[in-house]
Amino acid sequence: MNGTAISHEHVQGSFELHVVSTGAGDQATFVKVAKDVWPWVDYIHIREKQLTWQEKVDWAESLRGVGVPFCRIVINGSELNSQNENYGGVHWGQEAIRNYNNDVLSNVQRLRLGVSVHSMDEAKIAEEQGADYLFFGHVYSTNSKPDLEPRGLNALAEVCRCVSIPVIAIGGIEPGNIHAIRSAGARGVAVISNVWASDSPDRAAASLRQAIVGTESLSR
Repeated sequence: MNGTAISHEHVQGSFELHVVSTGAGDQATFVKVAKDVWPWVDYIHIREKQLTWQEKVDWAESLRGVGVPFCRIVINGSELNSQNENYGGVHWGQEAIRNYNNDVLSNVQRLRLGVSVHSMDEAKIAEEQGADYLFFGHVYSTNSKPDLEPRGLNALAEVCRCVSIPVIAIGGIEPGNIHAIRSAGARGVAVISNVWASDSPDRAAASLRQAIVGTESLSR
């Protein structure tokens, strides 16, 4: 992208921007886009369910090779071990949280743990079991879930009220709805197609970051 990226340090408690991989298994495209967008985002998620854990680690190493800091990389899965504690975190789906046990949690206890939830009950359980933040969605209509009704802002607000940990909204996120999402109590957003399907992923990420910065004064 032309111009200079907005300089921002991730500060715990700030409104976060997460970019999640598509699950398409295209490592070359993933690495290329991640290289372009990481200066604008807080976390890049490797969410490729078809890959083995070692293959996900290889993707993470590829990101490091193009300059993405390890602290910005989140790997989806529960196989993480103590040798991988330098990543920005690990993210679990509902299958992992249902299979939760102390041995699994001990492997991620020094990392930031995120969990995807779709209801208040799931949110409360995830918080009780040690999640540091939640993904909740899908909030708006999204091409990735064309046959499912969006859960909407009211449901997002209810989940935000029922837990004390940060809730990150996902699903149909665009710059124009950042203010509404923040007003509902969310502490961040996560995007997939908004960035990956864009002709200019860096511009898409920059637009999201600029929308977030534009709401900073409104939240004070």
